[in-house]
This record gives sequence, structure tokens and C-alpha cells, in this order.
Amino acid sequence: MADGDDGHARVADADLIEATRTPGGAYRFDRKEFPWWLVGLLAIVALMVVAILFSEAYQEAFAAIFPVPFSWTEGIMMTFYLTIGSFLVATVLGLFIGLARVSKNTAVSNVAALYIEFVRGIPMIVFIFTIALVVVPDFADLINQPSRAIPQAIRASAAMSLFYAAFIAEVFRAGIQSVPSTQSEAGRAVGMTESQIMRKVVLPQAVRNMLPALGNDLIALMKDTSLVSVLAVREFTQMARLYGGSTFRFRESFFILTVIYVVLTLSLSLLLRWYERRVAVPS
Repeated sequence: MADGDDGHARVADADLIEATRTPGGAYRFDRKEFPWWLVGLLAIVALMVVAILFSEAYQEAFAAIFPVPFSWTEGIMMTFYLTIGSFLVATVLGLFIGLARVSKNTAVSNVAALYIEFVRGIPMIVFIFTIALVVVPDFADLINQPSRAIPQAIRASAAMSLFYAAFIAEVFRAGIQSVPSTQSEAGRAVGMTESQIMRKVVLPQAVRNMLPALGNDLIALMKDTSLVSVLAVREFTQMARLYGGSTFRFRESFFILTVIYVVLTLSLSLLLRWYERRVAVPS
């Protein structure tokens, strides 16, 4: 899932359009290097746009799944809230767990490893049910609050944050370990403390190495927000399920839902790829 290759986020360099200069000074494009896969995706999106424009059934389904004006508590806004909020919390938690994982303290390192391996061994849907229906109510009882006071969206976001923190922690661990040890030695040579070396020397360099993997996790998390529909959170998938269940137009509902996710993940993938190139160190 989060630690695997994402089909959009890790597009090979061969998929880029590479212009080469001919002896006469003009530019030409190599057909083998042309991103035909992108043309195919755009064609699929175009077909769906045409269907929505000329089919009343698709228009009704699109209006139900993608209502305009946007509601702050359902549809695209809820998907964005869950994605951005969960990813930010998971990144912060993952940073601390990752630092603990590379700690020289054996107890701290093993506790972090225990958390990572425990969470990664659980299917996400099971983890969501456990957090939302067991852990959160128990926590509410502990602080003498009714469990109903905690919205399902908050429970879902907490579950995804805790789940992805384990994967992002491994990204931080790998990124930190990818920085040559000579960098830390140079920091010690000028009198820096271990915390200063980590904050000012190691982490800034590690972040560059971690960007592709973090981008993968962000895209995977966006797609996994569809799983919170099991808690009746009104994000994209739940909106499609409600419309399809009430009208029995499952074809229109889930075709539109599929293309919407393709557009979102493809846009995010291209944006992340552009940012990676922008911050990359020239070789």
C-alpha cells in the first residue's frame, strides 16, 4: 500500500517528453519517449466529460457525487480534509517515530519498531474499525465524555493518521540513513550537538531523498480515504454509494467516481513530480 510503488507517483523518466536537437538546430520528439499512457488517461477523462455533457443520467449522478456549490462536510471537501489533515498529523508522528527508530537507545528503538511492525501487519479497514469503534469510545469513557460527541470524520482521520504514521516513519528512517555518515562527523568536528546535527545537517538532506516516497504515501492516503465510507463519512465514495443505492444507477455512479479519483491522483502526481524536479540537486 503506502510502501509500494504508486502507478502515478513513480513515473519513469522515460515517460517524459524529451526533445533532442537535430544537426540543423530544430527540435524533434522521440516517439518511444512520448508519454502515451498520459494520452490514454486524458482520453478516458475526455470520454467521461462527454458522457456527462450529453447524458442526463450521468449529469444527475455527477451532480449528486460532486455537488456545486461545495459543502464543507461532504464530497470533495471532506476528501480533502481527510487527506490533508491525516497526512500532516501522520507526517509529524512519523518523524518522531522515525527518529526513535534510528535512536541509539535500544529500548526506544525497539518500541518504535514494535509500533511500526504491529500497525503494518493490520489491514487498514480493520484498523479503522478498531480505532473508530473501540479505541475512541474507550478514550471518551476515560475522559468522561459521550462517545457520540466525537464525529466519525475525526475518528476516521485519527485512524488514518496513526496507520500512515507507521509507513512514514520508515520513510524517515530510510531517508536519515541515506545521508552519508561523513556529514554527521563533519558536524561533530565543528562542535555541533547530536540534536543540532540532526536538525541542521541530516534532516534537510534526508528530506530531498524522501520526497518521492512521501509523495507516494500522500497519493495512497488520498485513495484510502474511500475506506472511511464504512463509517458513513460523506466523502466521495459514500456519496456515490448513497446515490447508487437510491437510484440503482451503479454504472454511472462508480464510473464517475473512478474517473474523479484518476483526475485527483494524476494531478497530484504531476504536481509532486514537478516539485521534486524543482528541489532536486543537479547531478
